[in-house]
Amino acid sequence: MSEHQCYEFVALDRPLTPSQMAELRAISTRADITPTRFWNEYQWGNLKADPAKLVERYFDAHMYFANWGTHRLILRVPVKRVAPKSLQAYFVGDAARARVTGEQLILDLHSEDEEPDYYEESQGSLAALAPVRTDLMRGDLRVAYLAWLLAVQAGEVADNHSEPPVPPGLSDLTASQAAMAEFLRIDEDLISAAAEASNEAADDRPALRKWVLALTPRMKDDWLRRAIDEPDLALGGELLRAHRAEVKPALDTRRRTVADLLASAERHRGERERAEAARADKAKKAAEAARNKRLDRLSARVDAAWAELEALVEKSAYEEALTLATDLRDLSKRDGASLPFAAPFEAMRKRQLRRRGFFDRWKRANEPKQW
Repeated sequence: MSEHQCYEFVALDRPLTPSQMAELRAISTRADITPTRFWNEYQWGNLKADPAKLVERYFDAHMYFANWGTHRLILRVPVKRVAPKSLQAYFVGDAARARVTGEQLILDLHSEDEEPDYYEESQGSLAALAPVRTDLMRGDLRVAYLAWLLAVQAGEVADNHSEPPVPPGLSDLTASQAAMAEFLRIDEDLISAAAEASNEAADDRPALRKWVLALTPRMKDDWLRRAIDEPDLALGGELLRAHRAEVKPALDTRRRTVADLLASAERHRGERERAEAARADKAKKAAEAARNKRLDRLSARVDAAWAELEALVEKSAYEEALTLATDLRDLSKRDGASLPFAAPFEAMRKRQLRRRGFFDRWKRANEPKQW
């Protein structure tokens, strides 16, 4: 089975310089390189560079996919835009790592599938994943907690260890956070179990407005100077982060152990699977009822239906003909010998020998033994 790897890097805070693009071109002659993006895929061989080092030097986000089961997400965040100490408890083991290098915080998230699907194409989009970096810079700890769950799922946190502070809003992830959970294959039942201790996410805007209005003139001037000195700064997000750091949104004070969470996840899984089975059974019964109604209507016009089927075959309307022939066969199965199928179908086939297209389709879709 052929291998497939995909490397994608993006520069978000500032574009690459011409010299940086030249350095990257020396690493890969085949990659698509623009001032904001580096992308390449491999059917054989590998990228001749360490992705983490490339993020440190050039990029703000990286996504890697390999069809043998490896998914990786790396984010680079300016240290001054986050509080590294507040994130420390969430990044443990090899699956979820965090390290400070110079003025940057590098977050490295890694997922392996023990039973990979070699036909799988990339299930992630860096455009969908990159906004979690902004969430972190706004002080949203849901991204960090998901990283901790990734480490738990990888078996890198002992059962008797307690969870870190549970942020609000785990039951209502943003689109990018949901994309992150999907790309890294974080168990949805584990997330549901964790969300039991998560408060509902509050709307920060009223409190943020009140907080900004209460700032001293000197502090407001400082914010304005920062906006002037850093014109690309997302000032609203920075204000929100500073507000959250000062006010500190209420976190649930309960501390469950990893064993508690895993047990709760199993309970959620059982409840979800039972609910899914019930929905599937209900849908199956509804489909069967609808099909029986359709067959009842067909039973009242069997002779006309055979004539209609042959007319459809004659004018090469094969898809419609296949659907009608299937219904006639199923009606025969349901109502028995009183409505034969094989004999009239064979008689029609002999009359329509030139229409091999239909009969070839029928043969591919149905085993003659099932007639």
